[in-house]
Amino acid sequence: MKSNLLRFIFTIFFGIFFSNVSAQSFPSKTVRLVVGFPPGGMADIVARSVSEKLAILWKQPVVVENRPGASGTIAADIVAKSPGDGYTLLVILTNHVVIAAIKPKLPFDAIKDFAPVTLVGDSPLLLMANPKLPANNLMELAALAKSKPGIISYSTPGDGSVHHLSSELMASSLGIKMIHVPYIGGAPAMMDAMSGIVDLNIGSPSQALQQIEAGKLKALAYSGQKRSALLPNVPTVSESGIPGFQAALWAGVLAPAKTPKNIITQIHLDIKQAMSTPDVKEKMGKMGIDMIHSTPEEFDQHVRSEFIKWSSVAKQANIKTE
Repeated sequence: MKSNLLRFIFTIFFGIFFSNVSAQSFPSKTVRLVVGFPPGGMADIVARSVSEKLAILWKQPVVVENRPGASGTIAADIVAKSPGDGYTLLVILTNHVVIAAIKPKLPFDAIKDFAPVTLVGDSPLLLMANPKLPANNLMELAALAKSKPGIISYSTPGDGSVHHLSSELMASSLGIKMIHVPYIGGAPAMMDAMSGIVDLNIGSPSQALQQIEAGKLKALAYSGQKRSALLPNVPTVSESGIPGFQAALWAGVLAPAKTPKNIITQIHLDIKQAMSTPDVKEKMGKMGIDMIHSTPEEFDQHVRSEFIKWSSVAKQANIKTE
């Protein structure tokens, strides 16, 4: 019995010792940040901002690997099947849980196959209209849509995107029906709202700022908890008549599920330090991204709650894909 007790003590001691050594020696080689979208988008910009700072901090190469396709699921599948050693990480957007909500057959489990590292930041959405639309705020839009059921149209960057589901959540909250017109990307969706081909667009405040200032679009409501620093005169959706409404395109970092907790903690703290530098904060601010430095536990709760939220919206609006 004494022998068993000693064996147990040695197991615990050396487990803690080697765990600490592992954390202290990480990283000792190149780290990959896998992004499921092409260069230039929010996920890619966040990844490159993080990678530049982490490379300096870690004194190791940190490379961004763009693996676009299938709404980010190709990249997610790669990371889900990678070794859980901290050397392969995934930069995700809200679509990580949205696609899981509308597409039941994925080659991975969006929750169980990943270890949350941190929520980096979010970029709430902006509801905007063609200047000729006779509605200047959310309540006027609701009244117009009720007087013309099934006539008002809105564009988004794609079918099943967070923009699409956010619009459906907003519409159901207002008791109205609108026609969804999906595009491949945010730019053409916004352009057709400017030209009047569609009545409304829900997109990025930073991308629309110049067009709004030029009078080519008018902002109706902002989907954040508080008003945007870029458009302080535009009320939130919550202020406009749907209390508690919030929707955003957020970015975060995941690791494979079996990554040791001490490695997760170190990566989280190092990303927090990297993203807190003045130049990165300024860059994110200009993009309309509100910086968030959640703990792994907080990010885990966020991912799970977002999955439940968007699953409910998708079910109610009958949004699904094979």
